Amino acid sequence: MKKLNFFQNRPKATRIDVDAYLERIGQVHHEPTLKFLKSLQKSHLLKVPFENLDIHYGSKIILDYQKIFDKVVVQKRGGFCYELNGLFYHLLYHLGFDCYVISAQVMNKKTETFGRPFDHMAIVATIEGQEWLVDVGFGDGPISPLKIIVGKVQMDYTRYWKLAIDPDERLILKVSNDTNYFQSKYLFTTEEKQLIQFLEMCEFHQSSVDSPFTQKKLITQLTTNGRVTLTDRRLQILDLGEISENEILHEDEFLSKLEHHFGITHQQLIPKGG
Repeated sequence: MKKLNFFQNRPKATRIDVDAYLERIGQVHHEPTLKFLKSLQKSHLLKVPFENLDIHYGSKIILDYQKIFDKVVVQKRGGFCYELNGLFYHLLYHLGFDCYVISAQVMNKKTETFGRPFDHMAIVATIEGQEWLVDVGFGDGPISPLKIIVGKVQMDYTRYWKLAIDPDERLILKVSNDTNYFQSKYLFTTEEKQLIQFLEMCEFHQSSVDSPFTQKKLITQLTTNGRVTLTDRRLQILDLGEISENEILHEDEFLSKLEHHFGITHQQLIPKGG
């Protein structure tokens, strides 16, 4: 079969319950087309939040995709890039997409420098000879797959994205609200990586004081009208272009907003056996 030939030289992805995953994001089986890929990515972003809460509630994040599947699909939680893009890669693989994971280095706004290799995980999917950048694990990232072509401005609902190239021929993902000023988001190449190569940086982002994920709690999710973002400091809601913010004063208020806006209870955050 064509699907098997696609991956005959590539390590097999962990077997997951594809039907349960599709149900979690409100999708059903289709052929592995660009239209289906776009629908899958948007549905995933609408249903599965980006969040780092395990880091702050004492649950170790291990790149065991059966455990991540249980967290994201069964428990209806979210995760950060290594969890979400790693799991989404498994879904795409078993749906027959020609895809693999890549390493990216995220722009640090304070230092205006890119992070370390394996700082971020994303996906490349090839459809009819064209490569597409796929990312469901970047928080406020692209809503649709982006064609990997340098210089072409691609509109993604209300924002504009494009890929630039640096002197070392690495790609830089940039975003703009108006096409006048493009802000760099991350740097990457299309070189295929293995999931095991992300282990060290996954540990770094859970334990180092230099990681942005250890600095504050964060959960954010795309909505049909915008986005809702909650930290241990504030709740921000983007709705039809209008932004409202409320300060979070204490832990009980954080947990109340978490359950109201994301359907995640305090009980779900308690480490198993804790």
